[in-house]
Amino acid sequence: MIKALIFNASWLVFLVLPLALFFAVRQRGFVRWFAAGVVFGASLFAYARYIEPRLLTVHRETIILPGATKDGPAIRIALFADMHIGMFDNAMPVDRIVRRINREAPDAVFLAGDLTYHPQAQDIAADFAALGDLKAPLYAVFGNHDVGFPGDNLTNALLPVMTKARAEIMHNRAIETEIGGQRIIVAGASDLWQRQQNFDFRADLPAGVPVLLLTHNPDTALSVPDTFTYDLMLAGHTHGGQVRLPFLVQSHIPTDWAFDKELHFVPTLGGERLVYVTSGTGMVGLPLRFNMPPRIDILTVHVPDVSEE
Repeated sequence: MIKALIFNASWLVFLVLPLALFFAVRQRGFVRWFAAGVVFGASLFAYARYIEPRLLTVHRETIILPGATKDGPAIRIALFADMHIGMFDNAMPVDRIVRRINREAPDAVFLAGDLTYHPQAQDIAADFAALGDLKAPLYAVFGNHDVGFPGDNLTNALLPVMTKARAEIMHNRAIETEIGGQRIIVAGASDLWQRQQNFDFRADLPAGVPVLLLTHNPDTALSVPDTFTYDLMLAGHTHGGQVRLPFLVQSHIPTDWAFDKELHFVPTLGGERLVYVTSGTGMVGLPLRFNMPPRIDILTVHVPDVSEE
């Protein structure tokens, strides 16, 4: 497989880099400048391959939902996605993600899919066991790589792991719950590329309670029926471009609408929708992250006051 070949061949950078540095120091003229260019390029590659994928960052943002105020009640949630555990062993380990989230002490944790990337089936239970150490309630959906677009459909292998982690799998369903002392409806949609999304459960949701809609692909915002209202969609999938080069970011984002990362205001027939996209912690295609390190999003979401008197 070409991806595996690139991944393993990338170790050659530690041969190329010292050789190029030697010629850059010892030679003159064109050879020196060419070698210096190779040193520069190899150094950037080494950083993107071996350093940035292990730099776990936290982004904090405040979101005010429609009908809420900045002084009103709020909940704190952790959002992460796109771990892509499997082929690339430089992906951010799950236990590091869990420990960092626990340090933030959110009221709830949302996992927006793509846990896997061509893993060995026998490794899945051990790979994701650390999710059981999360101290806050976990709500999750699977992404396209988890359900076989592309690769194998790993749903049956992942479900026992998520059950052991006490996760609520939010595929085409909703639950009314309490997060941070506030009444919240957590809804979820299965992966868009799987073409099994169904929003018929809308009829069972009580009116007036804020709805957080969890899904993997933010393009779901373009296909949600007008009759299904939600206050904030939480998604992943884009990786923020993963290798974020100037003027080339959007071309690397696999969505139809101009999604990137963080908060978007998406015009739809049903009105403007709020969609928040996390840029993920793992990698696909190339084992590189550049100018877009792995990230957990900690969101302070101000919600309308729906407390009963």
